[in-house]
Amino acid sequence: MPGRAIKNAFLESIESGEKVPISCPYHCLKTCVPENSPYCIANALTSALKGNLQSGYVFAGSNAWRCKEIISVKELFNKLDEEYLQRIVSD
Repeated sequence: MPGRAIKNAFLESIESGEKVPISCPYHCLKTCVPENSPYCIANALTSALKGNLQSGYVFAGSNAWRCKEIISVKELFNKLDEEYLQRIVSD
């Protein structure tokens, strides 16, 4: 399946041929054969969701390369509010 994942140590280890021991509690993909897979995608995505990027990865859109930092949604909205207010004052 195609996708855009943010490159990290987990993906680099998989690309180098390393296999992560698989125990599949989910059975989410009909075509998945745990014995032949380098890792469990459900475990990798769940790990990333919990903030553990050593055992997982995240997907991003085509403009992800433009990001310089990862911030919370609250911080993002605060920055957007500040920029908006600055623009109103300067106009």
